[in-house]
Amino acid sequence: MENKNGFAKILAFFQVQQNGVPGDPDYNTAFCQILSEAASAEEVSIWHLDNEDRLHMGFGTNVAPEEISDMTLCAGEGISGAAVLSRQTIVVSDAWVHPQHDRRVDKRIDFRTVAMISTPIIFGDTLYGVVNILNHSSGGPFPTEWKERMSAVGILYASALTASGRSDPDELPRENGLEKKKAPKSSKTKTVFVGVNRAVQEALYLCGKAGRTEIPVLIRGETGTGKELAACRIHEASDRKTGPFFDVGCPALAETLLESELFGHVKGAFSGADRDRMGKFLAASGGTLFLDEIGEMSLACQAKILRVLQEKKITPVGSERSIDCDARVIAATNQALLEKVEQGRFREDLYYRLCGIEILLPPLRERVEDISLLSMHFLNKACAGQRLQNPLYRPPGISNEALEMLNTFNWPGNVRQLEQAIFAAVAICETGRIHPVDFPVWLHKAMKKDYGKSSKRRDRIESPAEIDGRFNEERNQYMKALDRTKYPGTGRWNLSAAARQLGIPRKTFSYRLKKMGIVQ
Repeated sequence: MENKNGFAKILAFFQVQQNGVPGDPDYNTAFCQILSEAASAEEVSIWHLDNEDRLHMGFGTNVAPEEISDMTLCAGEGISGAAVLSRQTIVVSDAWVHPQHDRRVDKRIDFRTVAMISTPIIFGDTLYGVVNILNHSSGGPFPTEWKERMSAVGILYASALTASGRSDPDELPRENGLEKKKAPKSSKTKTVFVGVNRAVQEALYLCGKAGRTEIPVLIRGETGTGKELAACRIHEASDRKTGPFFDVGCPALAETLLESELFGHVKGAFSGADRDRMGKFLAASGGTLFLDEIGEMSLACQAKILRVLQEKKITPVGSERSIDCDARVIAATNQALLEKVEQGRFREDLYYRLCGIEILLPPLRERVEDISLLSMHFLNKACAGQRLQNPLYRPPGISNEALEMLNTFNWPGNVRQLEQAIFAAVAICETGRIHPVDFPVWLHKAMKKDYGKSSKRRDRIESPAEIDGRFNEERNQYMKALDRTKYPGTGRWNLSAAARQLGIPRKTFSYRLKKMGIVQ
C-alpha cells in the first residue's frame, strides 16, 4: 500500500542538507530508498546522460555495483531513452507489451519490469539523466498522481545538483554521479513550471495542446501566478520554438509609447523619432509575441491589435504602408475581460479573437500542496546563484517552522512573492537552516498575531515530545475554533467562519485539517 505521507518525506529529504552531496553514492542511496518507500516501488534507478547521448545506470536500489558499470542505453532506446528525448515523464502500466521497452536491462539484472514511471532529471535547459520507479507493490500500475509527483522529483533532484555546484561534469563521480548534458534538439520545452496541483497540471496540459496549434491563447491569472512562464511553455511546444519570443507589458507604457513599441514607427512620426524603429510584432515574426495585461490597453490600440489578428499586417506609427507580419499572439490578463466588454472598456470582437484557447492559472493560496515544493525549488535556485559568487558556499536547509510559516501565509503576490521571500532568506541566513526570522520584514508584518510566535528562531532540533506537543496544541486550537463556529442547531462545522477566527485562508485551514486527520 502506498505511503500516504510519502511525498512529504521526499520533500523533507530535499529540505535538509545532512544527506550528503547530491550525486554522491550515499546521497543516491538515501534518495532512492525514500523514493522507493514513498511510491511503494520495488526498484528505483538513476541513469545519467553523457556527452555522447548515452545513458549509463548510475544507481539501482537492488542492483550490485559490478552490474552497473557497463549498463548503457542510447538516448531514444527504451522507455528511459524516450523520456530523455521527449523531456517528458513517461508512464507505462505493462512494460512487456510496450513497444519502447528494452528488455536487455531486465535480463541483465534478472528483473521483470511491469509498471514503470521514467522522469527526466532536468533544471532549466540542463538535462542530467532520468530517474525511474519500477513495479508498484500492488502488482498493478502506479497511482495516477505519481506522474506529476515524479516530474517534481526530477526537477528537485536536478535543482539540488545545481545548487550544490555538482553540475560541472568534472566534479561528478563517474561511477555513480550525473553529468551535465544539454537537452537534445528534439526537446519540447525548457521552461520549469513546478507544481503537482491538479489545476496547474490541467493548465500545463492545455499549454502543450495550444503549442500544437496556431490558435490565439488567452492566459488568465492573478499577478505573479506565472502567466509569462505559461506563454513560454506554449512557445517552446510549438513549431515556432526556434523563432523569437518577445513579451510586452501593456500597463508599463503610455498609449503612444505602447503603439510604437508594438508596431514600430518611421522617422519623424513624433518628436524624438529621429530614425525608423521596428516594433515587437515585426521582431517576433516567425515566433511568438506575449502581450501581458492586455486588459489595460486603450480601445484605439485594441483596434490595431484586432487588425493584426485578422489581416496579419501592421502599420508603423507615422506610416501609411502596411507590412506583413507573422507573429503568433498570446495574451494574458488578471482582469475579468467579459465584464470590461459589458462596460464598453474592451472590444468584444477582440476578446473572442484572443480567446481561442483560454488557460486559467490558479493563485498560490489555492495551491497549498505546492508551497513546500516551490519553496525547495526556489531555495535551490537561490543557492545556485550564491555559488556563482562563492564556490565554497554551502546551501542551507529550511526548518519546519519556516515551512509552516510559508504554508500558512495567503501570498497575495503569488509565486513571485514566494520566490522573493526565499531569495531574501537565503541572502540573510547565517546558519545551516533557514528559520522564520530570516524571512523579510514584510512577511512577518503580514502574518497574523496567532502565528507571530512561530517567528522565533529555534537553534536546536525539537524532540519528538516537543513536536507532538506543538501538534496537539495546534489541533486543540483548531477544534475549539470549529466548536465555536458551528452552524446553530445542526452541529455542522462552518469552516469559513473558523478559518476567519484563526486568521488563515479557508483552503489552508481545510488542508491542515486533512493533514491532522480531523474529519466530521
